[in-house]
Amino acid sequence: MRQAIFHAIDRQQIADRLIQGGSRVPLAPCYPTQFGCDATAGVQYGYDPAKAKQLLAEAGYPNGFETEIVTYILPQWGASVQAFLGAVGIKAKLTQVQVQALIQRCAIVGECPLDLGSWGSYSINDVSAILPVFFGGGKDDHARDPETAKLIEAGGTTMDPEKRKTAYSAAIKRAMEQAYWVPLHTYVTTYGFAKNLDMGTQADEMPRFWLAKWK
Repeated sequence: MRQAIFHAIDRQQIADRLIQGGSRVPLAPCYPTQFGCDATAGVQYGYDPAKAKQLLAEAGYPNGFETEIVTYILPQWGASVQAFLGAVGIKAKLTQVQVQALIQRCAIVGECPLDLGSWGSYSINDVSAILPVFFGGGKDDHARDPETAKLIEAGGTTMDPEKRKTAYSAAIKRAMEQAYWVPLHTYVTTYGFAKNLDMGTQADEMPRFWLAKWK
């Protein structure tokens, strides 16, 4: 069923037509520039609604099923995922909540069949700021897969760059094969927009407003 969800969502269309602003589809559950984010490690799932329906039938749900998506992101973003799932028979109720409410229900209580959120990795350009959070066995890890968690631990307990890359690549491969997490899209945050505003962008995504000036 998880693979069916992957194939059901046209992530590229969401990035290009809905998010825009340089949005792209990550090929792994991490940001492309982060150290250890091996985009070539994992299996890829293209948009293929026919394949999604086939996988649902093989899983015993030829007519789809009903579920719920709990989310705090923009309603139109969640609605797009909801629509793509509905097209293959997955009838998802969209529940819009605040961030803290999602954390309480999904991470602490564990009552969310699906949740949709975002993650900025604390502006750290290294997968150690994202993979352990969602696959390391903690409260935000819904899969709780010991094998994936062990690989992530191996990557996080050595200072050897090559050993880190090897361990993280294996973890990404495992997570993608099992379809634990669907990386939908990146997005750009707009802080200011005016022709006469001189304000540069930073790699850590933190705006330096004190450096901005009028042209």
